[in-house]
Amino acid sequence: MSPSKSSPVVDADVTTSGRLVGLPSLSTAWTVTVVPGNDGVPPDIERRRYDATYDSLEVQERPRHDGVADFAALWGSRRQGACLPSRGDFPVEDLKRWFGHVLIMDVGPDAEDFRYRMIGTDITAFRDRDYTGKWISECSFGESRESMVATFRNPVLQRRPVFRCGWVQWPVDGSWRSFDSVHCPLATDGRTVDMTIGVLYFDAFPPPGLEE
Repeated sequence: MSPSKSSPVVDADVTTSGRLVGLPSLSTAWTVTVVPGNDGVPPDIERRRYDATYDSLEVQERPRHDGVADFAALWGSRRQGACLPSRGDFPVEDLKRWFGHVLIMDVGPDAEDFRYRMIGTDITAFRDRDYTGKWISECSFGESRESMVATFRNPVLQRRPVFRCGWVQWPVDGSWRSFDSVHCPLATDGRTVDMTIGVLYFDAFPPPGLEE
């Protein structure tokens, strides 16, 4: 079954919003280890300081990237009514279009931690490291760890795809790069979310006002 851009991926009874109430703000998601010689200030720092609705730029109601939108549509096509799709509903051949960008996470007890089950090669190349098999709590995310956990907890709690965009610092040279992503819940029994699956693209759009 091929993904369709017109396929609905958000439950009709779910009201989406930029800020996810009761969850840690994702506005700190840009925080990473600062490369020597770089002051670590994101390109949109002024907006972060003065725009109270900034989170709506990171957690989006709808995706802006075609690859992200089509993957969410694929997830929606595998859902059967109220039952969530499982990992088995996404055979390797159906993921070929997104190879290099796929990210699959195991959900820990009470969604307090997540383990990297599968990481696309484009993602590991960008991050300049491979966290496959590790829990987030074992990784060197520093102050942004809680934000990382929230990234994958949101689709577990909301039981739907969660779209994000923003900027991260490239470890190779400290430059700022944009990202677009979606993370979707999976449930082996159709009810209890035990994994998330999604795609992550870097440099889909250049950061505003920042020249390479």
